Amino acid sequence: MSISCGALLWFGAFAFGWWNAPADSTGLTKVNQEPGWTLFLDILMNNIGVSAALFLGVVTLGLATIPAALITGSLAGYGWGQAAPVLGTAGTIRHLLPHMPLELAAIALSAGAGLVPLLAGARSGLRGHPRRTAWWSQSVDACRLWAVAVAGLVLAAGVETWVST
Repeated sequence: MSISCGALLWFGAFAFGWWNAPADSTGLTKVNQEPGWTLFLDILMNNIGVSAALFLGVVTLGLATIPAALITGSLAGYGWGQAAPVLGTAGTIRHLLPHMPLELAAIALSAGAGLVPLLAGARSGLRGHPRRTAWWSQSVDACRLWAVAVAGLVLAAGVETWVST
């Protein structure tokens, strides 16, 4: 449930950003980067930073995840919406599609992990008799989800560095 909600929230914001990206991207240019460990670490740290911001909802009972997902999703969609016309269809397939499905799935998992406490609390409240939730069990579940997301981001950064570049 939390994965579905996190994905819906983040991808909804992504679609909003893409929809609102300017149609004229003539001022943008493609920057060629050399594959290597420096680029890999830059990509990985950027993606883990976004993932950690989404996962922060575990500490704030899920509340920090909502604005983080809306902001990061819309910015990513806006960026993709600008990049696609510059790269063209062949360039988009070559430079974005190899790593983006894995990267976006990992980001959606991070958002889902951050929403675990909020959704667990809502479910317990909707049962009609709120019970004390197993905070530790929820935290462990959220951490497992985030660990899978981070592993996916490591793999996606490798693909982005050595395949998509």
